[in-house]
Amino acid sequence: MATIFDVARRADVSVATVSRVINHPGKVTEKTRQKVNTAMEACGYVYNALAMGLSTKRSRTIGIVIPNIINPIFSESTRGIQDYASEKGYHVILVNTDYLYEKEKRLVNLLREKQVEGLVLTTNKPGGEVVHGLIKDEFPFVLIYSHPKHPGVAFVGVDNIQGGFRATELLISLKHRRIGMIALDFSLSDRSYQRWLGYRRSLKKNGLPYDPGLVVQTEYAFEKGEKAVELLMGLPHPPTAIFCSNDILALGAMKGFKEIGKRIPEEISIVGFDDIAFSKFVAPPLTSIHQPAYEMGWKATEILFELLSKIPVQASRHRILLDTELAVRQSCAPFFKKKVKN
Repeated sequence: MATIFDVARRADVSVATVSRVINHPGKVTEKTRQKVNTAMEACGYVYNALAMGLSTKRSRTIGIVIPNIINPIFSESTRGIQDYASEKGYHVILVNTDYLYEKEKRLVNLLREKQVEGLVLTTNKPGGEVVHGLIKDEFPFVLIYSHPKHPGVAFVGVDNIQGGFRATELLISLKHRRIGMIALDFSLSDRSYQRWLGYRRSLKKNGLPYDPGLVVQTEYAFEKGEKAVELLMGLPHPPTAIFCSNDILALGAMKGFKEIGKRIPEEISIVGFDDIAFSKFVAPPLTSIHQPAYEMGWKATEILFELLSKIPVQASRHRILLDTELAVRQSCAPFFKKKVKN
């Protein structure tokens, strides 16, 4: 089996240079990096991260914990996390909790057993046992999407209340007064609850009554959005517009409306949240609240590496709230009350 010394001889560089290419590729020129990588391939050298971790007490690995691998919004932030980590010569281990808190606890413990140096975590319960355990053990972690309950916890997120408010304001500006909401169950997602708060704030600001019958809490799946449409349209006074707490539920709802012959946006308007790539390509394209998922992943990992370096910085640098934007497409239209024929 080839060793690091064999690689150094073949590439005609020092062992220290080979080590830098492996552990700190950003500190080596592209020419040297290619030269060493070519030598590693020619020698059949395989880097043993586990052995190196045991000798240096560093695994050069971080963990990513997400609640649903199907949701493209988490895929996009994961890409940002991995890209930043890769620039620093680190690897990532990704785990999926399926919005199950017991599974989250088990997987966080597993990642720590695997000697990851830190975590980027989306949790069901920002004030729960998992977060408290990490704080108690002084284990480096950053929350992403989830807003922390503890003042000292680092996080990167968006203003979900403002996003929910902005979505509802759009529908009200289009003269809709019966506005429903299809939301991921609040017990599964603090983000969904915050978006509902924004929805309520907009109703109150515009003097519209809150009707709890217009809000359907459900699980995360396309078909759940479709099913929620049946419930809302079965009401004596159904909504003329829907705000969905994520795009997956919104896309499911769009299918549900098409199944019952409701035209979008002529007869029903829909706004989603996340602005996933699919939203641009459905018919009609979905209006949605955009959140910068890739940037969130990148910034969360940047903060994590600052925590790993143990360099003192202002606490405010570790708590970042990014702006949402309204991506207006063709799923919303003004409400026109039908004239009653005599």
